[in-house]
Amino acid sequence: MTPRDTPWPHGTPCWVEIRVDDPVRTAAFYRRLFGWELHDQGEEFDHYLTASLDGRPVADIGPRRTAAPGNPAGWLVCLAARDADAVARRVTAHGGTLPLPVRDIGTHGRFAVAADPTGAAFGIWQEGDYFGARVSGVPGAAVWHQCVTPDPAAATAFHAAVFGRPAAPGGDGVHHTLLDPDGRPAAGVGPPEYAPREPVPAHWAVTFGVTALDTALARVTALGGAVLAPPFATPRGRTALVADPEGNPFRVRAAGPARD
Repeated sequence: MTPRDTPWPHGTPCWVEIRVDDPVRTAAFYRRLFGWELHDQGEEFDHYLTASLDGRPVADIGPRRTAAPGNPAGWLVCLAARDADAVARRVTAHGGTLPLPVRDIGTHGRFAVAADPTGAAFGIWQEGDYFGARVSGVPGAAVWHQCVTPDPAAATAFHAAVFGRPAAPGGDGVHHTLLDPDGRPAAGVGPPEYAPREPVPAHWAVTFGVTALDTALARVTALGGAVLAPPFATPRGRTALVADPEGNPFRVRAAGPARD
């Protein structure tokens, strides 16, 4: 395991969640794919299902409410914020939007949904009782997050202004890497690394680790999902784009040893 027991640095990905039409069915897909344990948070929290690996939370799956504001489709990547309200103000000051204003999620933390000027939506999370994922970098957990956008320079400048996070240019002159306070890679920004069949709207993508990529792709289809783009090269290894049975895309790549 690669456990985490301290809060994620300001401006770095700390959590992923998704709202779907059938949380129970969708959660069963991810449970069988990643070995997740699932806990129902109860009526107070809209019966969100929290997924864990060996008791350490990694993601949430909740019910889709079509009339609810700030309900982006697909996986939502949340960025840690020391002060969610201050970050929200900087989002709008630098050309972004707030589809869902800052609000309390019980005692768990303060949350908002924002979008950068290129249209890529992300969550803002200020820790309360929960600071985010408590394990990463292993099969079944998030191993990378990517802001997929046709204008990487604009998205990178936005995140630098809003969160104060520096960035490093990629070797191809197009992709960028957002850095954590210690200068380590925290997330990527750039156009798709694969050749999409049609234009891809700006969005944040999550990559989950698997033990063996080809085996995982076969399992995705066996469980009712789909392979949307076969394995392609990235700076962090061979990656594929897949979708769950409701059509929500995510990425997978081999990462680290299997869980203990």
